[in-house]
Amino acid sequence: MRRKKQLILSKDLFSTRIILIIALLILLSIACNVPLMASQSNQEKPPGFVETSVVETMIAIVDDPMPDVDDQTDENGDPVPPTLTFTPEISDTPTLTPTVTDTPTPQVAMIYASANTNCRTGQGVDFPWLVSMQAGDESEAVGVDPTGEYPYWYIRRPDQPSEFCWLWGKYATPSGPYQSLPVYTPVPTPTPGFDYKITYINKGGPCGLFYYTQYQIENIGAFTLESWKTTADDHTGGSNPQDTDSDLFYEFSGCAPVNQQNDLTPGEAHHVLMIFLNDPTGHDISVKIRICQEDTLGGDCLVKTYRHTP
Repeated sequence: MRRKKQLILSKDLFSTRIILIIALLILLSIACNVPLMASQSNQEKPPGFVETSVVETMIAIVDDPMPDVDDQTDENGDPVPPTLTFTPEISDTPTLTPTVTDTPTPQVAMIYASANTNCRTGQGVDFPWLVSMQAGDESEAVGVDPTGEYPYWYIRRPDQPSEFCWLWGKYATPSGPYQSLPVYTPVPTPTPGFDYKITYINKGGPCGLFYYTQYQIENIGAFTLESWKTTADDHTGGSNPQDTDSDLFYEFSGCAPVNQQNDLTPGEAHHVLMIFLNDPTGHDISVKIRICQEDTLGGDCLVKTYRHTP
């Protein structure tokens, strides 16, 4: 009986040893394969291995679609709410359009005088003088005579807009639709008649209680001139002009009349006066001069206006 027990115990011990030997062999086998695996891992990679790996990785990233927001869940399996993305609202910026203001074009032709210019009954100095257009003045033009070095403009008289006269074009600047003005043929040169020319000479005073301005009258007509009268409008005010008349033509020197003359025959020239109670210096004065063919302002008379600033 005892020997039987020893026999069983020896079998168990033998089985145990067999298992240990098998386990040891397995361990040794694994240990022998480790260097081989390491050597294989250290072998040289083929050319382009790294680049090919990077490209394949990028392709995998690009080809991998982003998960739909509705398909995303958290760690508990619950749907992840979509992330709100702020998109700024673009508003149109108003564009300011500048307003174009048209410069009004005169509806009628206008003539601007850059210097004092005589306006006559016809085109030329042979025609009687009517009025002087002052520098800076404008008047409507209704016709033109383009012959000659400078045109003559047929304009409304500055002193009497209902009447007309011819203005020399050297100092005249047209504006507005002047190119459509009718062209007038030259007026025939007149036969010498009743006419005179005015020239401002000087001013004087005080002479006691008055001041004066002096003008030369030249007889450019065919009739003898016998008497005269002067009146004036002070557009500035304050000089207090006084009507003056006489049957004599005379020149003032200082405060005394000299060289008196009874009349002016054709071609002759002499002086007349305009009297003021106050100094007219620097005032805008319009002097009207009436010249008559008989004494005491009788017979035919011709009135002309001379505007200036003494």
